[in-house]
Amino acid sequence: MSRRLHILLIVSLFVLTFIASSCSSKKAMVKTSLREFTAGRLIEEVENNKFDYGRFQAKINVKIETNDKNLNVKGQLRMKKDSIIWTSFSLPLGVEMVRVKLEPDSVFFLNRNDKTYLCESIESFDDISPMITTIQMLQSVLVGNDIRLRESDDYKVEIDNGQYNLMISKSLKKSIKHNDENWKVMMKDIWIDPQLFKITKYYIKEYNDSKRKIELQYSDFQLVGDKYCPTKISIYVHGDKYLKAKISYSNISVDDNIGFNFSIPQKYERLYK
Repeated sequence: MSRRLHILLIVSLFVLTFIASSCSSKKAMVKTSLREFTAGRLIEEVENNKFDYGRFQAKINVKIETNDKNLNVKGQLRMKKDSIIWTSFSLPLGVEMVRVKLEPDSVFFLNRNDKTYLCESIESFDDISPMITTIQMLQSVLVGNDIRLRESDDYKVEIDNGQYNLMISKSLKKSIKHNDENWKVMMKDIWIDPQLFKITKYYIKEYNDSKRKIELQYSDFQLVGDKYCPTKISIYVHGDKYLKAKISYSNISVDDNIGFNFSIPQKYERLYK
């Protein structure tokens, strides 16, 4: 695989989608009968236990698989809430290979080996990440939150394999069927840990497009400050292209002094998506 394809795979992952760990013990899933919740009450519990931060940093290990490509990289992830996602990937000896920065409307990356860079709008990656279209949505994926949960106004609650399952209600499905066939609606089922009230699994799809769907799985929750975060994330994207990614974290910190250095040397050649 060419270096350029390596870089595009890395950028594609972070425009899609899906992070955290600290020094605390993990909790096992509940095996006893679960307390009954209405959908509204369960959503409130999830909101009360969401992971919040100003600036975030972690070591990151990413494995990516597409239809015909595989990639395994290690590096750093840094985020400023609602503003910046910054990543750096290095060779085993610690020499930086790629640096990536996402802002609300733009994607940038540097290839240190080829002395090239890319600068594109975030919308240009919609074919890879059809349902995650803003930096806020992507950051929420990466820390196991849901910034739109309260906007979803019609759920029912079921118990599935010892977890709560928020499912879209039949009445909402029926109302969607009466709308124009070109109207795109994001449908999602959500599974929730009954002890931590953290999201453990998403299944997201567009109602009128069975080929465009995303599955997210979160596991190995650990305490960071006073909130739990997943340290392992699995992402499966089906759309115009297929992508599978596994993310794991270590050495989390939430520190206001975290920086986001990014500059493009004058001699670097610009690439285009």
